[in-house]
Amino acid sequence: MDPIASAYMSATCDLIPNICQYFMDDEFNATLIPKHEWMQSEEFLNADVTKWVEKFRRDNDGDDSALLTLVPPGLYVILNKYVFPFQFCFGVIGNVLNLCVLLSRNMRNEANILLSAMAICDIILLFTMLPGSLGVWYPVYMSDWFRSFIFKSATWTIFLANFCSCITSWLILGVSVERYMGIRSPIHFRYHWRTSRVFFLIFSIVLGSFFLTFFHTIEYKYGYAMIRNGTKLYGSPVNVDNLVDVPTWVKKMINIFKVLQVVFGVVIPTIGIFIFNMLIVYMLRKSEYFNFRSAETKDEQSKDFSRKYSDLEIRQKRDIKVTFTVLAIICCYFVTHIPSVLPFVLELFNLHPDWVKVYAIPIASSWLITGKVANFVLFCMSSVYFRRRLKEMIRGRVSCGFDCTGPVGGVGGPAKKETQNVDRWVVRCVI
Repeated sequence: MDPIASAYMSATCDLIPNICQYFMDDEFNATLIPKHEWMQSEEFLNADVTKWVEKFRRDNDGDDSALLTLVPPGLYVILNKYVFPFQFCFGVIGNVLNLCVLLSRNMRNEANILLSAMAICDIILLFTMLPGSLGVWYPVYMSDWFRSFIFKSATWTIFLANFCSCITSWLILGVSVERYMGIRSPIHFRYHWRTSRVFFLIFSIVLGSFFLTFFHTIEYKYGYAMIRNGTKLYGSPVNVDNLVDVPTWVKKMINIFKVLQVVFGVVIPTIGIFIFNMLIVYMLRKSEYFNFRSAETKDEQSKDFSRKYSDLEIRQKRDIKVTFTVLAIICCYFVTHIPSVLPFVLELFNLHPDWVKVYAIPIASSWLITGKVANFVLFCMSSVYFRRRLKEMIRGRVSCGFDCTGPVGGVGGPAKKETQNVDRWVVRCVI
């Protein structure tokens, strides 16, 4: 009895018990599998994957090391190994800074609450995609625990990615509606659009997005096999639409929700974003407050700094500045999100061309992540007030560090004055 073959059979039976019956004399015997359509039965899915692995091993002179990587070869490896690490670091840090600024005391308003929720979704999406990108590194994909985690959580990863993307689409639409209403009728809008209603809107978007995208958790089934002489687990996904023993009503439900996600998660928000932002541009061109900047320039040239604006004028001027930032973010949304819809639409029509799998899907996914990362850059580049507020916060934290650890004066007046300065910086740190 070959000890290597015995160890392979033992390890396979421990992790995949339902294929032990297809082993004979410590070797996998594909002839023992009942006749069925290959990769079309959930009952024989593990046996089919094991059969394919055995064929792959024979075709490669017993070497199955090419099956170790958790990311498809080619463009997937390049993007996940050399591009995504920069996207992840810059995206997480940038969105965290966005949250610090948008949720600060002087920046809390309806639009910024929605934008903060969008930044949180972008952070969750980046962390959702992190485990898959780590699968290109040798120490990671050689970990037994990590391999099992990736295969068993793959459907939930797909769900979370689509869930966050759907939320983002509706949040951007909500920001567009908020900006349009605020510019069109500031007083009437501020009276009706309360913060509590904004949180209720966010809750409704989250609940609706969950309802639209939860089907992804049951969309795929995994078949498992053992490679590297039974030491490493290998998994291969198959769409449940191809499995004959999955109930028909489940397949129909998944196809219905796919259409619903495309319509309510992509098409309707995109049309709404386009319409409301065209209305925003129209209202801005029509608004008399575009004359503020030229009037302010004339006042500075004549050294007349006594001009005062009413509260409504100040709020309207700030709304116009914020709207330019929102328009920049929405333009980025169109450019980066629309290409990612193409593979999804092709899947609805059961079209699976090779160029989509090899090129379109990885490029569209990487481009989508770039859009998430670009939000921080757009905030900084298009909003003077955002840059000023971010600099003040960073300067305050840095000054806090120096003042809190600096020397304290002696007895008497200097010490008291220094203590007051330290207390003032400590308060700024906490805020």
